[in-house]
Amino acid sequence: MSQAAIDTHAFAEMKELMGDAFKDVIMMCLQSLPVQLNDIETAIQNQNAEEIFNVSHKMKSSCGSIGAFGLAEKAEAIELISRDGSADIPAKIFNELCDATKQVVSILDAELKD
Repeated sequence: MSQAAIDTHAFAEMKELMGDAFKDVIMMCLQSLPVQLNDIETAIQNQNAEEIFNVSHKMKSSCGSIGAFGLAEKAEAIELISRDGSADIPAKIFNELCDATKQVVSILDAELKD
C-alpha cells in the first residue's frame, strides 16, 4: 500500500532536531525537487535509462531528510525500472511521482511561510 507523500511525524521530528537549519534543507528541496522531476521527464522522453536511474536515485535519497517517504517510494519505483536499463516508465508511475512531488512542494512552501 502506498504511503502519504510526506510523513508528518517524521517531518516534525526532523524540524525539531535540526532547528533553524531545517529551513535550509527545505529551501534546497524546493529548488531541487522540481528540477529532478523535470530531469526524469526529459530522460524518459529521451529514453535515457541511465539518467532516469541517476536522478530518481538522488530524488529518493534526498526525500529521507525531510520525511517524504511516500515521494521516495515513487522515485524508487522508477529507479528500480531503470536500474535494469529500461526507460519504459509507465505513465501511471510517473504521474504518481508528479502528484507526490507537488504535494511535498506544497507542504514545504507552507512550512516556509509559517
